[in-house]
Amino acid sequence: MEFALIPALISVALLFWWRSIVLFKRTVEDVPTSKVKGVFYGLNEVKGSVKSEHPLQAPLTETPSVWYKWKISEHWRKTETYRDSQGKTKTRTRSGWKTIDSGGSFQPFDLQDDTGELLIEPEGAKVEAPSTMSHTCGPTDPLYYGKGPLRAIAHSTSRRRFSETSLAPGDAVYVLGPAKLREEVARPMIAQSKEARYFFISTKSESQIIRSKGIWAFFVLLFCFLSALAAPVTGIAVDTGLEPQEVLALHPWWVASAGFVFVCVAGLFYVSLLYNGLIRVRNRLAHALGLIEIQLKRRHDLIPGLMECVKGISKYEREVQELIASSRSSPTGEPGREVNEVGREVSDGTRLVGGLFALAESYPDLGADENYASFMKELVDTEDRIALARAFYNDSLLALQDRLLVFPDLVVAKWFRFKAGKYLQLLPEPEMALPPKVSLDGG
Repeated sequence: MEFALIPALISVALLFWWRSIVLFKRTVEDVPTSKVKGVFYGLNEVKGSVKSEHPLQAPLTETPSVWYKWKISEHWRKTETYRDSQGKTKTRTRSGWKTIDSGGSFQPFDLQDDTGELLIEPEGAKVEAPSTMSHTCGPTDPLYYGKGPLRAIAHSTSRRRFSETSLAPGDAVYVLGPAKLREEVARPMIAQSKEARYFFISTKSESQIIRSKGIWAFFVLLFCFLSALAAPVTGIAVDTGLEPQEVLALHPWWVASAGFVFVCVAGLFYVSLLYNGLIRVRNRLAHALGLIEIQLKRRHDLIPGLMECVKGISKYEREVQELIASSRSSPTGEPGREVNEVGREVSDGTRLVGGLFALAESYPDLGADENYASFMKELVDTEDRIALARAFYNDSLLALQDRLLVFPDLVVAKWFRFKAGKYLQLLPEPEMALPPKVSLDGG
């Protein structure tokens, strides 16, 4: 029965491969898409177009590129003599393609969407780029010696194949990878990280990636199941000398038992995937709420500095003092608070920032002050980040709620008592959406 180990080991290897495919597919489904301006630490999913001021040049097509790989293969054919198992001399012809030259290169590039640009460092990423060349030719083609080596390989048939894949400026890309802080400026970038499981760049859409991984997972699982059924058939056939068809007819319970064991093991694998996936989605939701609190703390620290800048102009003193009092009475973003508390703080801060804008509009001299303008720019950026963090939180919550309502995640969620969170409710009162009136008049 030792021969049964071969298909059994193949089945186990395929099972782990299937698990990795499904895990990646579920990660793509669960991670919400972030805007470039809303990228925060941790795993992020962003979409946009490639931008590069000084791109590389792909060697075969000579087109602009930020990432490319190329290969030149030459066809060969060889006739050889050999002796068969009975000692008779025979001839056979073998052929194939041999790689005679290859290479690739990449450079950092910017991913651009409607909110800004984000630096992508593609080193270490798995890149799915479109094919820009797939050409087979003979010596009469200028490409044959123009791009390929001058010397031919042994037994060459004088046919060469040129292939190239390239990521070019303007291409729409999908990026799934870890974000970290750039060294030269206080801005995020997406680059390889030892702690991150995935760093993936593709010109396919998210739906295309999910669909292709789903198809791969199905066929890998099918071959895995067939390998598991082949294990007892192979072992019994080798030991008894029976044909596989005879084994199936005489020993059907061995095959059924192998199938049952496979279903149990694969089921345990899948349940662990579902459970771990729900844990990751729930942790991502808590992380999203923490990102909002970080931005609220940033706003809380910025406003007092802005007030000190404006206080230098005496005729605005009363309005400034009122806004300072409002700023200091707001929460400071302590962690561990409820969603409703965070929502109230976001709403209160939005009203306060509206008051600052109204103050600048009322007094053009104040609005033209460089220090005031600089602080207001930072404050506007913070408000945008809070809005994007809020959208990321709600998208993360939607991903969790979807998982809790679809089968088979629904079953696992009920077993382990997973619960959905709450949406971040903002501006419950209609008048809060309007900027407060700021006047120099008394009262």
